[in-house]
Amino acid sequence: MPPGAPQTSAGRRWSERLLAVPAGVTGAERRRTRTLLGVATILAMTVVPVAVLVTVAVPDDEQTVPLALSGWLFYIVIRWFVHRHHLTTAAWVFVGYFVIVPLNWIPPGDPPNSVDLMFIVIIPVMAAVVLPRRHVIAACGLAFVELAVLATLAETVPMSIGESTAYAVILLSIIASAACVLTVIIDRVFDEADRTRVEAERLADELQVANAELEQRVRSRTNELADALQREQRLSAQLAELSVRDSLTGLHNRRHMDETIDQMFRYAVRSGDPLSVAVIDLDDFKPINDRHTHMVGDEVLRHAAEVLNGSIRGSDELVRMGGEEFALLMPGTSSSEAVTVCERMRVALEEFDWGSVTSGVFVTASFGVATTGEAREVSELVRSADEQLLKAKRAGKNRVLCASAEVA
Repeated sequence: MPPGAPQTSAGRRWSERLLAVPAGVTGAERRRTRTLLGVATILAMTVVPVAVLVTVAVPDDEQTVPLALSGWLFYIVIRWFVHRHHLTTAAWVFVGYFVIVPLNWIPPGDPPNSVDLMFIVIIPVMAAVVLPRRHVIAACGLAFVELAVLATLAETVPMSIGESTAYAVILLSIIASAACVLTVIIDRVFDEADRTRVEAERLADELQVANAELEQRVRSRTNELADALQREQRLSAQLAELSVRDSLTGLHNRRHMDETIDQMFRYAVRSGDPLSVAVIDLDDFKPINDRHTHMVGDEVLRHAAEVLNGSIRGSDELVRMGGEEFALLMPGTSSSEAVTVCERMRVALEEFDWGSVTSGVFVTASFGVATTGEAREVSELVRSADEQLLKAKRAGKNRVLCASAEVA
């Protein structure tokens, strides 16, 4: 017996072995098979005392004793069929025993008497207990036919008190044994049902607890994944922003300009609104790096970016192209308006107190401005602004020059 298994009595274990049903037999068929094994076992156990009783009460009876003892043979045959899963056949063998008992007169014995007819009453009872429902009618029909045949042949034979007592004891023993077996089986069925219910409730409770734990873990994991996704999205947004930002000045970089100016240009072409672009270059910036170190040069670039960015409008966008070069995108702005904005930026840069950054530094810038007209490519617009910037440098720097006509 495995550790922790419930203790059972020897009688309980013995009854479980006798009533053991083959694996795979379930439901009503399982209950019928247990009942069949139970009543067949009782029959086999009672045939010996019944045979002794008949021998004492009816000394001249030559057929009853062998027929009673044949109950053991029927029991062995029934167990054999049950073991091979021929359950209905085993049940019919059991019912057949009660069909044969009233026929003990067929050998050269006496004609049947009224007591023999009493055994036929047992046939429908046993059939209803051990046979499937569709076979019970056939068994009852067989009992009726046998009863009718024997009734025509039966003789009223006077019996002594001993004979009457023996036959009555036989019938009552069989009926009482069957009732006891049925009671035991019913009790076992209810015990199994109770155990099954308790086990089902235990499993339901465990399942409920497991589901609650699983839901909690899933909820916790979902929250963790949601938080991780939000962090990843924020990080992705930060990385995307950093990829288009200049780390020194905080302005957008050339990559952002390339994406943005294409969109602005396509919109200007569709809507007919002007788009102006200014290319800005700080004058004589290299000597600042050479004389005052690159660290001072970086400070000059940061302050220049702040001054320039503080002089533009809300719709304009200032970007750092690289080095000391900047660009200004001015959507919806004509050439004259663009020149005005750039002039304001130039003056602010010129008038800034560069001595607060470092002594001996003075910073100005040159501006080249171009505005869309019939330009078919962004590159034409930017090239025109670069040409104006080059002209401003050659003309003495620190000035704003714009194409005499809009880019054609």
